[in-house]
Amino acid sequence: MTILELVQPRPDWLGALQIALTRPPGVPERRSGEDPWKPPTTERPRRISDDLAWFRDAMDEPQQNGLRRLDDTATVGAWESADPELTPRLSRLEERGVLAAAGFLLHEPDAMRAAL
Repeated sequence: MTILELVQPRPDWLGALQIALTRPPGVPERRSGEDPWKPPTTERPRRISDDLAWFRDAMDEPQQNGLRRLDDTATVGAWESADPELTPRLSRLEERGVLAAAGFLLHEPDAMRAAL
């Protein structure tokens, strides 16, 4: 079960977008030298900005995106998901610092229990 926690009064979507659009250190520009009119020969990995767009929509409509709001918590907001497809998306956003920039923390209790 993955738990997403909002730790600021409101999400900082602009801060999250700034982080998402910043290329990580040491990563070359992927589109350098590509012909935009030629179909790609390999499938590209998802862009972090795609995950951020999904995340913004998920916060507007959590139920439709596999998130269930947790009530009676001491946090500003918290959501949980048992959907295994959401964890990789949220993990990518966390690894790149996008969740933190937006004011969210990601808790993965199942992973913590397995490590103990």
